[in-house]
This record gives sequence, C-alpha cells and structure tokens, in this order.
Amino acid sequence: MEPIIKKITARHSKTGFTLFETVIYIGLFSLVSSLVLVIFFQILSGNSQQVNRVEVDAESNFMMQKIIWALTGAQTINQPAINTTSTVLSVNKYNYASNPIVFDLGSRNLTISEGGGQAIILGSSRVYVSQLIFEHLPAVQSAPEAIKVTLGVFSADITRPSASTTITDTIYLR
Repeated sequence: MEPIIKKITARHSKTGFTLFETVIYIGLFSLVSSLVLVIFFQILSGNSQQVNRVEVDAESNFMMQKIIWALTGAQTINQPAINTTSTVLSVNKYNYASNPIVFDLGSRNLTISEGGGQAIILGSSRVYVSQLIFEHLPAVQSAPEAIKVTLGVFSADITRPSASTTITDTIYLR
C-alpha cells in the first residue's frame, strides 16, 4: 500500500537565483550606486566652489594691484582727506599725463577713471565688491602718509556655491 501523503521533494535549480538572493543583490547594488552618486556630486560641488574661490581671489588681487599701481609714485591724495575714510580714492601721480586717477565703488564694482574721463569697471560681472574703504593715514614720525585699503569681493554667480574674500592693505607713499 502506498501512502496517501506523498513526500514532496524540493527541486533546486542550480542555474538561477532564489527570490531572497535577488532581493539581497538588488539592495546591495542600490546601496553602492547611491554611495557612488553622492560621492560624485560632492566632487562636482567641491570643484564648482573651488572655481568660485579662484575667480574671487584673482579678481580681488587684480583690483588691489591696480590701486597699488596708482599709489606708487603718488604726488597728491585728493580724496579722502587725512584722517577720514571714503569709498572714493583720487590720486595725482608724478609726471602722469592723465591725472587724477579716481577709484570709486560704482554699480557694485570697482571703477577707475583717469584724467576725468569715463569710468571703467575693473571687475568682471561674475563678482561684485561688497566693501570698499579708503582711509587716509597721516605721516607719523619716520613713516610717510599712507592709504589703508579694505576691499571685499563676493561671488555673484548664484548657480554655484558662493565665495568671498576681504583684503586689507596699507600702502605708504614715498
């Protein structure tokens, strides 16, 4: 007599994955893919911020070098008066045909004009000047009179993370 309940033998396929294995592999793949994407976007945003920093540093250094150029060999500081501050610097240089040289904060950027001519914007459209202060310091003992410059430059690119810098320098007249 044969038993009524037959023993069911499990059939295992040696060529495929079980449902449990498939779920585990999909989960691991998703985790690794997510981590790779996060790292990739972190690298991209870091690069973007670095581009802004380099741009802001280059623009601010260029503007400061222009101011130093104007003050090198300066004969007269027309503005600001001694012991005052201003956002305008007016300088006359020795033997320079296009006096005065005027630096001003116009339209959120540093401008320069020579000989009363048209003001020219020194910075690019990707940055703006957030702070510009010229302080005329008097001569003290053996130190000649000086101009203390504070220049703050900020990134204007809203599509990338912002960057800014502030440079303060004192330029002595000779």
